[in-house]
Amino acid sequence: MKDWFYDESNHVGVDYSKLDNVNDYDSQMESFRDYEKEVIGFFDKLNASNPGDLTVIDMGCGTGAFAIHASRYFRHIHAVDVSQGMLDIASSKASAGDIGNIEFNKSGFLQFKPAEQVDIIYTKWAFHHLPDYWKQAGLLNMNRILKTGGVLFLSDLVFEFDPDYETNTDTFINEISKGFGKEFADETKLHIRDEFSTFDWILQGLIERAGFNIEQTDTSDSLANEYFCRKIKSF
Repeated sequence: MKDWFYDESNHVGVDYSKLDNVNDYDSQMESFRDYEKEVIGFFDKLNASNPGDLTVIDMGCGTGAFAIHASRYFRHIHAVDVSQGMLDIASSKASAGDIGNIEFNKSGFLQFKPAEQVDIIYTKWAFHHLPDYWKQAGLLNMNRILKTGGVLFLSDLVFEFDPDYETNTDTFINEISKGFGKEFADETKLHIRDEFSTFDWILQGLIERAGFNIEQTDTSDSLANEYFCRKIKSF
């Protein structure tokens, strides 16, 4: 790696190199995310005739819940994360379920390069770990590892321009606390203060400049915007 290159293993926000934080993440996500519903919702958007022929990357896979739920639909899944603790739990879940079509990789948006180009990249609530300059680099890398016409599904917390951002951010955090509890609200504060979520128009521009067409955008969830994109240009 070049000495000026961004090191994705340097955690921002919550330090997921620590096992206690990884276990907290796993139990927290399982408590309020319906992974089966997420997989079905993704399939509705994908509208693929033969998903069993497709290879998918779950980028920033965390403890593997999406990859495990999706494994029965796709031919092969690369589950990728910079946290070895996350991958250890994900791998244990796959072993317990006798799932053999998931390959676990300690890597990230900037470095991961499978042996062959893939059909789909799925990433949820992970892209904000990169500053904007490196978001563009990550998108270019994802372009290179996707087949032409392949799908990038990106979901992340993004911001809109807000002149009264202090009042509205306080309101948002209070709503998070009521809906998901104090611990998740505290992590949201950490996210806003220390992590790298960007503005919606910046993220859309980065996606398009990296050779993708945004076919669908969903902003209905206060926790994240979703972008369903297709690769139309190679670099």
